[in-house]
Amino acid sequence: MMAGPRRLSPKKMQIACDRFNAKHSVGDTIGVWPGAIGMGTLHVVRIVEPGAHVLSGHTAVVQVSGGHGCIALTHVVDMRGAEKW
Repeated sequence: MMAGPRRLSPKKMQIACDRFNAKHSVGDTIGVWPGAIGMGTLHVVRIVEPGAHVLSGHTAVVQVSGGHGCIALTHVVDMRGAEKW
């Protein structure tokens, strides 16, 4: 049996959130894939409070508008430079 992808430690996830929040403010526009990355439609949403954070110790997410709630940082594209987190 093959092991799945290794999950980042909570400390590394928090670092990713801190980097994201340093580059993006509440109200900024980002692109997100609510489902599988690259599949379906890229949604353009705004970041809402509290921005990026570690959800229940297991996933780095960002809170967004548009009915999506929060999206994993791995499913976010910076609309300014198409940088993936």
